[in-house]
Amino acid sequence: MRLPIARRLAPEVPTFPWKPFVVAAFAFTLTVGALTGAIDLWNLRVVLAPVPIDHHRGHAFAQVFGFLGLFTMGVSLQLAPRFFGSAPASLTRRRVMAWSGIAGVLCLVAGRLGALIPGAPVFSVSGAVLVLVAMSAWLGLIVRLWRSTGGVHDTLHRFLLAGVSWWWLSAAALLAWTVGQVAGGPLVFVPLESVYALALFGGTGSWLWGIFLRAGICTLHVKRPPEQAQLRLFVVWQAAAALAALAPWFGATWLSALQQLGAAFAVGFLWWTVRPFSGEGLGVEGSLAPRAVQAGLTFLAVFGLLSLWSGLFELGLWAPPLLRDATRHAYTLGGVTLLVLGFAGRMVPGFSGKTLKWPGAYDAGVLALIASASLRLCELFSMTRAGLALAGASGGLAFLGMTLVTVSLIGSMRWRLARPAERDAPSAQAA
Repeated sequence: MRLPIARRLAPEVPTFPWKPFVVAAFAFTLTVGALTGAIDLWNLRVVLAPVPIDHHRGHAFAQVFGFLGLFTMGVSLQLAPRFFGSAPASLTRRRVMAWSGIAGVLCLVAGRLGALIPGAPVFSVSGAVLVLVAMSAWLGLIVRLWRSTGGVHDTLHRFLLAGVSWWWLSAAALLAWTVGQVAGGPLVFVPLESVYALALFGGTGSWLWGIFLRAGICTLHVKRPPEQAQLRLFVVWQAAAALAALAPWFGATWLSALQQLGAAFAVGFLWWTVRPFSGEGLGVEGSLAPRAVQAGLTFLAVFGLLSLWSGLFELGLWAPPLLRDATRHAYTLGGVTLLVLGFAGRMVPGFSGKTLKWPGAYDAGVLALIASASLRLCELFSMTRAGLALAGASGGLAFLGMTLVTVSLIGSMRWRLARPAERDAPSAQAA
């Protein structure tokens, strides 16, 4: 039964459905994500000591599925019903998403401990299964919201549906990879790089650009692109995401070059479409949240340039040894993280109906993350000891920055239940 139009345009979102996801996301990034990453990076770049491969994988799982996956899933419970103008997720679905998502990432990380704990392979497979369950429940929600519009969709809707579909494919590929690592057989050839590409470029990227078409336009006070330009951006980004996901399966040099060049083109097309520095008189927001969004887009441009270099390297151009690692972190640490935290600086207090707590700590954290992402690029000069040392120091700065931002955002949450009259106002303010 279709909801009345007034109800569909302003659905009542349950009080704080996003909170457990956001809290868990910051918990994962402050422990196994940023902290472990900082320690491992120091050992690799400064001490020049090897680091077990499972340390890298535990760090990546905590950041990709723990921080980005859970955070995006959580805010979608608040934003997606309003974007689609439909009823929010049921209590049962929210519980399935929260318990399976958080427990799944916890098991994934535990499974990377190997011989340190008994039954690590069981933890790995169980974690991958639970993450897929959470993603399936999330996909089911967005599909239901998509259908509720009666066929009237804009590019924002397309980005959100595509993003959650990419996340689901990433979780399915993760399960296949995990089973292959534990049991062997044909699944042992599933490339882990494809799992990351599906989640980062397809899932996270699509959700970021979908939300940017609403919240980002308002934050930066830039002109909204015409619908046709938005649609072209959607097509270009999905094609680049498909290339990024398929290239690791085949290992062909020409396909890898095409993937890198496609990513560079997609980023350039994004900049040409949204023109993030074209806004006149960027408003005073009381924090560096708008600047964090601009910084994230700037590092995304750096990622595009490094992707272009990587593509030309595949075709024979010289490149430094750590070019691919610098390219990856220009996207994740510089671009995606700053964009997510820039949006969070407005949304988390807005969802709670509060102002940003300790804006000085938030601003200092954003500046530390910008400095960290900049220093990480020094590994392009890995031929020198100074370049390696500066890159190694970036991990500690990233942990410090993430800690300061987390303290500010967690302090901005409302920890009591809202009165009925308060429930809609915070959500309307954030959206």
